[in-house]
Amino acid sequence: MRALGIDVGVGKGLDLVLLDDQHVPVRVLPRVGVEQVSGAIEEMAPDVIAIDAPPAWAAHGRSRLTERVLAERNIRTFATPTRERGKGNPFYDWMEVGFRVFRAAARAGFPRYAAGDPRGTAMEVFPHASATVLRGFLRPKGIGKKAWREGILVAQGVRTDRLTSIDLIDAGLCALTGLLALRGKRFAPGDPREGVIVLPAVTLPAAPFAPFRQDTSMAEAAETALFRYCGCGAPGCQELTRGEFAPGHDAKRKSMLWRLARDGRDATDELRRRGWKVPPEIG
Repeated sequence: MRALGIDVGVGKGLDLVLLDDQHVPVRVLPRVGVEQVSGAIEEMAPDVIAIDAPPAWAAHGRSRLTERVLAERNIRTFATPTRERGKGNPFYDWMEVGFRVFRAAARAGFPRYAAGDPRGTAMEVFPHASATVLRGFLRPKGIGKKAWREGILVAQGVRTDRLTSIDLIDAGLCALTGLLALRGKRFAPGDPREGVIVLPAVTLPAAPFAPFRQDTSMAEAAETALFRYCGCGAPGCQELTRGEFAPGHDAKRKSMLWRLARDGRDATDELRRRGWKVPPEIG
């Protein structure tokens, strides 16, 4: 079982993360063009696609029902207006890129999700909403968005050492939402005719989400958000750390780079960038 998460942007391209059922990112593709999406989907053969964008303009008014339902729970989204209201406004360019991604997914055999089993469909997701639902409260002030969302991925068992940007983190959250939806943990409020945002929950609480639970301290919130997997790259390393490396694992990374430096320039460049010595024979 595999889920493909796609973070949509204008100019930067698309960021793709494919998660397997062990929550391992088996493919990480940054800065992919829309014209490459269909081929990437066919190559990776996911069971579901989760896209951080609406699939189409609203049927009526300035927003869709799914967005208004989330707003009632204190989860704010960018409102999707009707075509007449949004067409030609540069602010909505990213939405039009998302429309193209959904069309590309459909051409690859993944029609837009409406309801029921999401297998074989392309669904709309929203990383901020997924993070809020999974954690149970909104991001506290003083914790950065990247650190907060990465901490939630780590808490769900997702390796994040290859997810080096907020866009890849968001693509990972999209993919995780898709995996959970395949397992039955999904809730998609709204009108399927204009698109629904799929959430990693079977329902939503009646009360709006707050910045933090009364029984959760800021220290605990920060503790969850600021840990990540060690970036040493050593096979089998599962250490969690606040910094880039677990204690002593910078030496593992350096040793690995020494071995690689004899075969290629990239490792040598990284050794020099970090201020570490290169192997004597390379100089």
